[in-house]
This record gives sequence, C-alpha cells and structure tokens, in this order.
Amino acid sequence: MLVLGLPAYAAIPDDPTATDPSQVFAATVVVPPMALRADDPAAVDDLAARVNAALSTGTAHTVGAAVDVDGLGVVVRRDASHALPPASTQKSFTAVAGLLSLPSGFRFTTELATRAKPTAGRLPGSIWLVAGGDPYLTRSGLRALAHQVRAAGVRYVAADLLLDDSRYDNRRHAAGWKSSYVPDEAGPLSAMAVDENQWRDDRAFLSDPALPAARLFRDYLKAEGVTVHGVIKRMRRPADAVTLGSWQSGPLPAVLRRTLKDSNNFAAELVLKEIGKVVSGDPSSTGGHAAVRDVLVQHGVTAGAGSDGSGLSVYDRQTAAAELALLQAADASPAAADFRATLPIACQDGTLEKRMCNTAAAGRVFAKTGTLPGVRALSGFTTTASGRSVWFSFQLTGITSGTKARDALDAAAVVLASANE
Repeated sequence: MLVLGLPAYAAIPDDPTATDPSQVFAATVVVPPMALRADDPAAVDDLAARVNAALSTGTAHTVGAAVDVDGLGVVVRRDASHALPPASTQKSFTAVAGLLSLPSGFRFTTELATRAKPTAGRLPGSIWLVAGGDPYLTRSGLRALAHQVRAAGVRYVAADLLLDDSRYDNRRHAAGWKSSYVPDEAGPLSAMAVDENQWRDDRAFLSDPALPAARLFRDYLKAEGVTVHGVIKRMRRPADAVTLGSWQSGPLPAVLRRTLKDSNNFAAELVLKEIGKVVSGDPSSTGGHAAVRDVLVQHGVTAGAGSDGSGLSVYDRQTAAAELALLQAADASPAAADFRATLPIACQDGTLEKRMCNTAAAGRVFAKTGTLPGVRALSGFTTTASGRSVWFSFQLTGITSGTKARDALDAAAVVLASANE
C-alpha cells in the first residue's frame, strides 16, 4: 500500500471566511496503487469507486462530480447535472470566454488625450484621463502617465482635467454579493481603478473610486511640475482628441494567469465587463455574464445561471457536467495552452501552492479552486501515472468542515493522478 502524505496547509487565499492565515491543517491520503486497462471495465469502475469514496469524506450534503479519462471515456458522473454554487471555479468560465472573444493581442489601455497642442510648455485646452478598465493599474503606473505629460513638454494645463470612466457601467458590485464583499473580497468596481481600488476604504471612495483616482493623478502631475489650472470633472473623450500618452496592461493571457492563480475577484469582474462590452456592447456584470454564455455555447458549453465573473454571487450556479465541458472545449480551442497556463498547479503556485505536495498530483494537477462558506470546489486537468489525459470537476456543497472538504478534493485528485496501467 502506498501512503501519500499531504503537508500542512495555510488558510485558502480565496476563502471569504478565512480569518486566521496562521491556521494550518494536516491530512494523510492513503492511495493503493491503481492499474487501468481500457479493455477492463472493472478497473474503470474501481477507479470511479475510489474517486467517489474520496469525495464522500468531504462532509458535503451534495457532491457533484464529473471525470473523463482519455481512452477510457466517462469515468465518473455523480449528480453531475445538479446546478450548484461554483464559487471561484466561475472564473474559469470568464477566462475561457475572454480568451475566445477578446481581440488577439488585447491589452487594457489607460490613455491621456487632448484636443489642443502644447506650445512653449502650455497646453491651451483640457486633458482627458481615459479609463481602460485595467484591473492591475497601480499608483506607479499612474505616476508614469503623469511623467509622460511632462515628457511631452507640458508644464501648464490651461483648462481642466477631465475623467472619462465611461468604458463600463457605474455599479460598484455585482448582483447577489453580500454587502461586506466590497471591500473585503473586492474593491469597488470601476473602469478607472488604481491598486485594485483598495488604497482607500472610506464610504465616499467605495461609492465612487474613479474621481479620487483622477485627483491622485493631478497630484502626480503636480509632483512632475505640471500645473492644472482648472477643475476635475467627468466628461467623455471627444472623437477628435489625440493621444498624449498611454499605459498598457500585460497581454490578456498574462492578466488571466494572475487573476486565476491568485483567484482575484476584482480582476475577474473587470474582465467580465470587458467581455460584455466587446461581445454585446453591454459593459456591465449582467451584460458580461450573458456574453460569456453566448460565447461558450458556440463551443458546446452550456454555462449556468449567474450574475458575476468571480463566483461570489449567490445567484451563480454551474453543474459539474458543464464545468467538464468547459475544460474539454478549452482544450479543443486555440486558447488551450493559454487557459491551462492560468490554472494553479498543485504544490507549485497560486491557490494550490501548498496542496497535494509529496503526492503523485504534485506538479501534475492544474485546477481552479473554489471556496465559499459551505462550498468547496476543484476543476481542472491532470494525467494518470501512465500518461492519460484527465478532465475533472468536483463540487461539494453543504459542507460541515472546510478542512475535510478540501482534503477530500485533494484526495480525489491524487487518486486520478496515481492511476496506472
């Protein structure tokens, strides 16, 4: 008998209920060696039984599970058509849809624009700060934009600093979020965002984080020796304005890698709004979710109900069967490599960095975690010990122990990664 020990785990980063990061857990998974043959249904049934047995230790009221193995076909279908809360595995739907629908080479771009030409250091008109929805724009990036104004020879702006944050709607949260989720789980949503809108948490900022960002930009202009004579106010950039400077995010695959590996709720929501803007012209959370469904159905995936891109909403529902279809559709698409690269890797990085170490799954399970009160989920890819590709989705709801539920998910993944033939 092979004994696979799982080391201590820190509190899960995407868990809204985790309050003590120093709390650690330990578990030991006992996995007898497994032999599989494609022409041996009994062996496949045995593998399914082992997966189900592992999941049954998770203290869940409902277990949704779907597993397919290349060359073996369907291995597990357990309540796989039951629509359950996906938690952060919802981000996988957002990511795949984004990779399939946003333009090749897409980057979030924050721009400076003007209709005037500077003369002898003086800009006779206004300057626009045009929000591009960049979820990872930092204060240093905003400062770099201010430096570009000075580098363009401008020392004095004779009119106003105008904020155009019209790229997305002005809702600061998605439907179905608990009031505490902003700012506890995500900064207030806005197209003009700095440091994930977590650099302040007062009531005025939470209701409108974009104007404070514009004021911060004016401060950076002043620090660069650029004076703005007028006021700060909102106004859309006119069509005839020309670009004075810009700051771009990394390419979309890099943005999504950071978002899924860290399970970043704020970034997932801005990506969702961008999908809505590009696909249907509706740059809201609701429009984005509808666009995700429209994009994925073209690839054979029937996404479930919901109202956000991160999985925080109480309205989000996905089935294990749909999660599995998403994984397989992504694998069959041009986005295959980019999507796999977004997923945390067991015992290596992201929300799986400290999980499944010293097991056959270490470095070989690529999966998105999901954690909400009463919910734990894990959906992704692995390979058997003999090299067969595996697609799996596990959903545990109504759990009474988060620790046991997490360990059950890991044990099931280890069973799959340990299968040999």
